[in-house]
Amino acid sequence: MMYKVSYVIVGGRHPGAIANRENPPRLGEIIELGERRFEVIEVADLVPPRGDFAYLHVALKPISEGPANS
Repeated sequence: MMYKVSYVIVGGRHPGAIANRENPPRLGEIIELGERRFEVIEVADLVPPRGDFAYLHVALKPISEGPANS
């Protein structure tokens, strides 16, 4: 299954992102977008899965202000 994921940043200035994944995001998972790191705090279906695709909304909270490698 392929997951089309809409990442929304809660309380941050990051614009978010849309990405394809082979595995669904999990609560507490750490996601890197650019040079910033975020924690998954919510995962919800946008619409029911269709064929081999699922469409997910994922809310993220920032966990670092600097580059992910610092």
